[in-house]
Amino acid sequence: MTAHAIAGLVLFNALLLILGASVLWGIRGWETWFEFGRFAGLAYLLGVALFGAAWTLLLVVGVRFGLLPIVISAAILGSLGVALGVRNRRPKPGLGRLGTVGAHSLVSAVGVAAAGLFLEALFRVGRLSGLFAFDAWAFWVPRAKAIYFYGGLDHQIFTTLPNPSYPPVIPIIDAAAFHFMGEPDTVTLHLQYWFFAVGFVAAVAGLLWRRVPPWILWPFLVLMLVAPRLSVRLLTPQADFLVDFLFVVAALLVGIWLRDRERWLLVAASLLLCGATLTKREGLFFAACLFVAAGLATSRHWRSTWPPLLASASAVALVSAPWRIWYLRNGIGSEAQATGGVGRGVDSHGVREALDLSIRVLFDTSRWSLIPVVAVAAIVLAALWGSRSQAAYFGALAALVTLGGAWITYSFSAPITSNESVNPIVRYTAAIVLAGACAAPLLLAGVWPGRSGTDEA
Repeated sequence: MTAHAIAGLVLFNALLLILGASVLWGIRGWETWFEFGRFAGLAYLLGVALFGAAWTLLLVVGVRFGLLPIVISAAILGSLGVALGVRNRRPKPGLGRLGTVGAHSLVSAVGVAAAGLFLEALFRVGRLSGLFAFDAWAFWVPRAKAIYFYGGLDHQIFTTLPNPSYPPVIPIIDAAAFHFMGEPDTVTLHLQYWFFAVGFVAAVAGLLWRRVPPWILWPFLVLMLVAPRLSVRLLTPQADFLVDFLFVVAALLVGIWLRDRERWLLVAASLLLCGATLTKREGLFFAACLFVAAGLATSRHWRSTWPPLLASASAVALVSAPWRIWYLRNGIGSEAQATGGVGRGVDSHGVREALDLSIRVLFDTSRWSLIPVVAVAAIVLAALWGSRSQAAYFGALAALVTLGGAWITYSFSAPITSNESVNPIVRYTAAIVLAGACAAPLLLAGVWPGRSGTDEA
């Protein structure tokens, strides 16, 4: 049964890749299939985000969930992407050719091998993992089973289990995986999260390929994979890392857009953020931080940059609205309701404690290794000798998410602790740590002579 379940997961994730590739061809296109290989990870994450967002809207309006509707919906969405590509007259991809083998190619090969070795070991761990994480067996997987067995958002289960306001993308994807596996196999289900991790690493590597020297890029990606908290929690069947993956790749796309101004980058980022806001409730907070940081970084050229950023933010807010309308209409309290800090007046001591906790967690090497320290150094170096707009953007994004985590601790009167069962500060911090690991190579490449031009002072 395990082999059958794994084959089903491979088929399901291939469907997500094809869906994302169709949409990516519509908004960008590619000239060769080797070029598509570079963007395959991004295409996969686009497929995940689109599939999850589309089925959230479909379930809210009452469409029944099942294997045939899954395939039909993916075909319709993919057809729209192909139609957009035809309308934009995308060229028919050719085979292309590999470049000459040199020192950079050898470094890339070593980096791919190191990352692949870790992911292969992670696959073997995930193939026989048990359902031990509290959030996973308490509400994420039960909601997925409810969608699988009942074909929709069962009112009793979705309103009585813990954290009922959490968006449903993870239960939707898990339920779809169950359909392709043939049954609700909660053991093999862990491999679905392995596919998320592979897609994320491939997306970051593909976006930074040719923008960052391999000797800068791959050490950061491998360091990110083996960071203590990430390496032991990547396969946990809950939404924490998927929302981080979607947000971080969107942040990287916007960071590249600041320099290149190619419209497809912002469109792809918007699609990923739509998926993030429907994956976990902090996805909306991450999206807000991203747009504010991008607005601050481009304030000198606001006439040309703010309108597309506002349009993107409006689209993300619009897509996230139906789920919030659904849970409010079903008597579920708003996720923004604080339990203590708001309305009690400003407690300067409490504010300092919350901020201190947020900073301590951010620079906790037992969780994140040296990633935050090196990322801060990259921002400073880029501000001095590299791309100042990108340094301002990633610096503002890190500051906003860090302050936001402190605000959550203070406003909800959460205990001043990094214990994740009573305070979510570590989950908020993980997003900015991953963003730092992916942004640092891009920032350092701008500092390295001859790699890219710098902004005017």
